[in-house]
Amino acid sequence: MKLEPGMLIKTNFSGPYRIKAIKRGCRCQLHSNRMKGIDQNQPSHIHLTMTRPDGTGRFWMGHFDEGTLLSLQKTYCNKTELGYDRIIIMLQDQPVQGTLF
Repeated sequence: MKLEPGMLIKTNFSGPYRIKAIKRGCRCQLHSNRMKGIDQNQPSHIHLTMTRPDGTGRFWMGHFDEGTLLSLQKTYCNKTELGYDRIIIMLQDQPVQGTLF
């Protein structure tokens, strides 16, 4: 399912959030690579601007593959098993207008 503004999502580590804007087709570097001095563009990915479901707050997430909804970077947080962070689409509490094209 394609992400659209207005959708409710959460991640495996936080949320819920309401998507306000989506930047598609970005190929910027991972922050962790930049900090290590690695100059390597990433595959095409999305960046999200979000709020809480009630419209308050402002949050950002990036470097997610829109096809799989998986992060391009491994999880941190001292987990015993490394995995990928992921976006989880939630049931909508209001209609969401998608795009035709």
